[in-house]
Order: sequence, then structure tokens, then C-alpha cells
Amino acid sequence: MPDPDPNTPPDPFEGVTFPDKFKKDGKPDLKTFVNSYGELETRFNTKTEELKAQVQADLLKDRPKDKAEYKLPKIDGVKDEELGAHPMIDWWRQEAFDAGIPQAKFEAGIKQYIERMAPKAIPDDQLKAALGDSFKTRISAVDTWAQKTAKSPGELAALQRVGTDPDGIKLLERIMGLNGAGGDGGGGGDPPPEITLETLREMQKDPKYWDGPRRDPAFVKKVEDGYKKLYPEK
Repeated sequence: MPDPDPNTPPDPFEGVTFPDKFKKDGKPDLKTFVNSYGELETRFNTKTEELKAQVQADLLKDRPKDKAEYKLPKIDGVKDEELGAHPMIDWWRQEAFDAGIPQAKFEAGIKQYIERMAPKAIPDDQLKAALGDSFKTRISAVDTWAQKTAKSPGELAALQRVGTDPDGIKLLERIMGLNGAGGDGGGGGDPPPEITLETLREMQKDPKYWDGPRRDPAFVKKVEDGYKKLYPEK
């Protein structure tokens, strides 16, 4: 076998098997091969884009046509107007719309948020230990004051968030000028307009009013002044 001509370049396709469709005159046809590869790549990219478009369409098919069409859920203890005014609602509508979230999941997201943000109920025995026997009356008085004082649903919600534990109740009592049954402050003076006959009767049940050793003159005066305010002498 003759030695190969050193001036002849090596065959780059030596040992490579080409299908007959990529051969011409028994030799590899690079032009046909490259064109075929380009067509295959184009078809692959087209299919990929079509698949992406189909997946996107499937994700968006159940969402409303406009973000404003998302309806708010009914939640026990939450007023519709208060929920609608919450700053998170507009943000969540936009996020849900962009993500193609359907109505049911939009509602579920709001309910989950409200549930997580809602203050945990404090047992009555803990409230009684911190606020005294008249804790229910004190909480009711603070809530009444908050509803009269707030100028908007947002302000009311903020005040109610503060008054979710004994420390918050005491803080609001100081703000409203009431120190409350069992509050830290003393001093006399007329009670605020929120004092009612029911409030005074509850205050009279407090040991600081009726129990001799624990009787608090300032507290007793608060009760007496309250009655004078409700039933002024003619």
C-alpha cells in the first residue's frame, strides 16, 4: 500500500457515517447537511414558542378579563367597605391578574392574609387578670370610643389593632382620658362621655369600690362623679 501523500490534507469526516440523504456522488454533502440542520433548528424553535404560548394561554384562561373584575370574598367580622379600602387589595388584584390567578384563588389569598393578620383572641381569664373584673366593660368602652373617634375605616382598624391586648386597652384608655377600672392612673375629675350606667355598675363590682382593705378613694370618686354626670342634681 503506497504511503499517503504528505501534501494531501486529512479527511475531516474520516470514520464518520453520513446518511445517504446527506451524500452527493458518494461523498458528504455539507450544504445539504447544514441546510437540513438549520431547518430542524427553526422547526424546534417554532414548536418551543408555540408550546410556551399554549402554556401561557392555559394559565390565563381562567382569570377575569380585567383586574377590576376580581370580586372580594365575604369574611365574617370584616365589613365589605373596610376590606375594599385595604391598601393590599389593589396590589393583590394586579399581582393576581399578571399571574393569571382565577377568582377562587384570588379569594383564597385574601382569606389567608386576613386569617394570618387577625389578632389572636386572648382568653377571658388573662384579660380579667390584667384588667380586673370589669374587663368586658373596659374593652366595650374603648371600642365605643374608637368608633366615635375614627374618621375613616382605616383609622378605626388601626385603633382596633392597638386595642387587642391589655396593654393596648390601657394605652387607649389613657389617650381617651379614662384610665379605666383597674388602670394605673388615679385622680378624680368627671369621666368622659363614654361612661354609661352599665359601665358604672360594672365599676362598682370592682373590689377597689366595695372592699374595705382594697378600697381606692380615687376610684370611688370616679364612680361617684360618673353618677353625677349621668344624673345631675337639679
